Amino acid sequence: MSTEAVLDALSKVEAPGFDGESIVALGYVRDLDVNDGCSFRIELPTPITPARQALVARCKEALSGFSGEVKVTLEAKVPATFQTDEKGKGLAPGVKNFIAVGSGKGGVGKSTVAANIAIGLAKAGARVGLLDADVYGPSVPLMFGTSHQAFMEEMELQRQENPPPPGQPPALIPLVAHGVHTMSIGYLIDPDQAAIWRGPMVHGAITQLLRDVQWGELDYMILDLPPGTGDVQLSLTQNLPLAGAVIVCTPQPVALADARKALNMFNKTSTECLGIVQNMAFHACASCGHEDDIFGTQGAEDAAEEWKVPFLGSLPLDRSVRISGDEGRPVLAREDPGALGDALWATIDRVTAVVASKVRARPRSLPISRS
Repeated sequence: MSTEAVLDALSKVEAPGFDGESIVALGYVRDLDVNDGCSFRIELPTPITPARQALVARCKEALSGFSGEVKVTLEAKVPATFQTDEKGKGLAPGVKNFIAVGSGKGGVGKSTVAANIAIGLAKAGARVGLLDADVYGPSVPLMFGTSHQAFMEEMELQRQENPPPPGQPPALIPLVAHGVHTMSIGYLIDPDQAAIWRGPMVHGAITQLLRDVQWGELDYMILDLPPGTGDVQLSLTQNLPLAGAVIVCTPQPVALADARKALNMFNKTSTECLGIVQNMAFHACASCGHEDDIFGTQGAEDAAEEWKVPFLGSLPLDRSVRISGDEGRPVLAREDPGALGDALWATIDRVTAVVASKVRARPRSLPISRS
């Protein structure tokens, strides 16, 4: 077999999440050797999700007409979406990619989507952090089965094993749950205590959670934003080199109207919208399978086309989402996430593909506040 023939055959193998582009066109085929059979590596700039794990079998199938053994190695090397000099103020310096997950209004499942994206990325082999940036209504402790008490116990254990220098507070260590490094204001204050804070206090709290927490080296940090377009959004967009923002909304017009406001806010802060996730797209009856469009049909998908931003997928309204979240085990943390899990994995494929495409599109600029 010749190199040209092998590449021609592999050009029919599409990279999951990349809108039909092939692994050859994207430059993911490396170290091709056609002597005594065929061997090569597929080097992805994304985590190896289930759909990407299947690339090995698909490549071998594409080359099944050739003689000799086919050896394929699959690797993931997640790059950073910003240049080194773009890092501002030493906030979470070990993080390669910051992805904000926001919404125009509450109740659309933003935190649920953020939690499952984080867990999916971790299960796909990435090093992942999740910052619960909703200081007024933190939900990560409940959704991940963690708590203020568990965090304080972990802090005390760390203090005993690694005492801080005299006069210095102990380092803040993220709680690891379902493979994700998590941090929330809900870990720092009593769960029954309300955070009655004005803008400067909110900014200070978010800055502390980024600067003083020992996040370590991470491929991705998912930022679960509060709903709306307030102080937290401004603090993060002005002080972090965000890869971009994912907007979550339901198909109904009232949610889309607020999603447009969120999009306009991200545009005004020079934060790229990575795309829109349509949540609660339909409900399938558990008894008969009938699909009911409770919140309308394709509203977010049509809006994505109108607003010229990527559509990242539709997720059904499923009772298991509520049950899993209440039990501290989001859908993708379950052994058998079912059809909903497939939809979430497809969304993760699309999100990571869009983030990876930003690296290929360098140079890029983002205003980082130096004040």
